[in-house]
Amino acid sequence: MDYKKLIVMGVAAGLMAGLVACGGSSSSSSKSKVVTGAITAFGSVYVNGTKYETGSASVYIEGGAASESDLRVGMMVTVKSSASGVAESIHHADDVEGFVIANNIAVDGTLNVMGLTVAVDGGTIFESHVAGVTTAAEIAVGNIVEVTGSSDGLGNVLATRLEVKAVDLAAYLVDHPNGVEVKGIVHDHIPGATTFMIGALVVNYAGAILDDLPSGVVDGLYVEVKSTENLNGDGQLVAYKVELESDGVKGEHGEDDEVEVSGEVTAASASSVTVNGMTFILDGSTLYEHGTAADLVVGAMVEVEGSVNGDGNLVAAKVEFEGEESETELKGSVESISATDTNNGTIVVAGNTVVINNSTIMHDDSSADVMAFNLSMLATGDYVEVHYVDNGDGTFTATKLEREDALPVPM
Repeated sequence: MDYKKLIVMGVAAGLMAGLVACGGSSSSSSKSKVVTGAITAFGSVYVNGTKYETGSASVYIEGGAASESDLRVGMMVTVKSSASGVAESIHHADDVEGFVIANNIAVDGTLNVMGLTVAVDGGTIFESHVAGVTTAAEIAVGNIVEVTGSSDGLGNVLATRLEVKAVDLAAYLVDHPNGVEVKGIVHDHIPGATTFMIGALVVNYAGAILDDLPSGVVDGLYVEVKSTENLNGDGQLVAYKVELESDGVKGEHGEDDEVEVSGEVTAASASSVTVNGMTFILDGSTLYEHGTAADLVVGAMVEVEGSVNGDGNLVAAKVEFEGEESETELKGSVESISATDTNNGTIVVAGNTVVINNSTIMHDDSSADVMAFNLSMLATGDYVEVHYVDNGDGTFTATKLEREDALPVPM
């Protein structure tokens, strides 16, 4: 099964619900741009190939105030900017932070994390804080992981970032007394049994606090479930809290403001397309780049730019088709660097010229562990692993670059 083709960003759907609610209420407000995508680099923040200055930006994680230093490469974020390239706010929410039920990386590249099928690929940023776990394949059943990426809310997530947090729930609760959490759309609700499902996970909410659920638990709601327990004897997650999930950009979103999202098409017709949970209307004015309307099929990688009309609906102005990320890899020491700014330029690795641009995922996986890593921090002699596409002219363009230690560093 191609899990990537199941992916829709349920979180983004929640984000947009808040964004478009005021779509036509203030045509006199200044236009803004709202962009959803994974962070690819820092200095300030790069999302969907654009650099956003963050000096005056408010940062929110899981709805709470945070700082730029709390952000990491691979986190799926929504950036609201009121001026070209200047971020007004940045919001991030993960998809699941909980225990691994099964590791199928060697079989089909997926993990079962609290009932969610998490797909891991070459674009996923991986980090681990557990000794002996250095790759996704080494994650053990019971390990606590945090996943952010594209989620359909129905139990499928394409991970842009996978972080191993603790060896087990007991160790995790020492520093995280609020416990584990999972987000998704309620289905198969059985009121008499006080259970419902998120993905393949059965949630028992008999003793849970229901937060912001005026009509109680209902199929179709997008919720966050919190628990401090492992699965019970019936294989259920015992929740202590179930709350309506509506993280997103706070404040008014004016008519005609720009909205941009990158990802895989999860639904398409002659009149609309859905990407990362956001449905855009297609009409005679929609422009197509590197493809045509006929190429707009489930699984296609695209970037959609549009705006909110007077009815609060998203209308696509442009659909740009993007190529699949190459799994071709190159490893070696950096022989030379030619930079035009903090994250644009070329490097030479093993005699190959590699282009770095705003869309290149930049991650420091070395013992230096620099969070705000970009091209300006790379030095001649650094050992790197590069995922690239061949430009056909003797050069490569890096889709992902990770700086590593040339030799393994003892844990």
